[in-house]
Amino acid sequence: MEVVAAITILAIVMSLLIPALLRGSRHQMILACEAHLLALHQARASAPPAGPQEFGRAYWTRLTRTTPPLVAPEVLRCPFVVAPEAPACQYFGPAGDVAKLEAKDPIGCDMELSHSEDGKEGGNVLLKSGEVVTDHTGIWGSAVRAGKCRP
Repeated sequence: MEVVAAITILAIVMSLLIPALLRGSRHQMILACEAHLLALHQARASAPPAGPQEFGRAYWTRLTRTTPPLVAPEVLRCPFVVAPEAPACQYFGPAGDVAKLEAKDPIGCDMELSHSEDGKEGGNVLLKSGEVVTDHTGIWGSAVRAGKCRP
């Protein structure tokens, strides 16, 4: 009888701890993704000007091709995306000349479905100011639909 009681108590404790641990792991991945976007923003400040057709992912990929590289290729991979078929750069980039954008305009964001909470859309958005907004509703969706962040 005591063994059954101990197993029952252990099962209850585990049912409470496992979801909390999973939420903590998810939060760590969101923070790692934010750090990647911040690294891209910081590298952008010292990068040579983009070419006339260098938008979207190409904008970020070029930061790995400078001498010396401004960012490591691992920075281009969102911690949430584990699919082998995912592109080498998993962050959308700006749709136009960043120099012409306002501070609150998005210049980068996650791929669709990379880590939305509702399984639809959302994720981190990098603004030109360097602020990273974790958003699961308005900013991310409007930036992608309006073409301000593009693949």
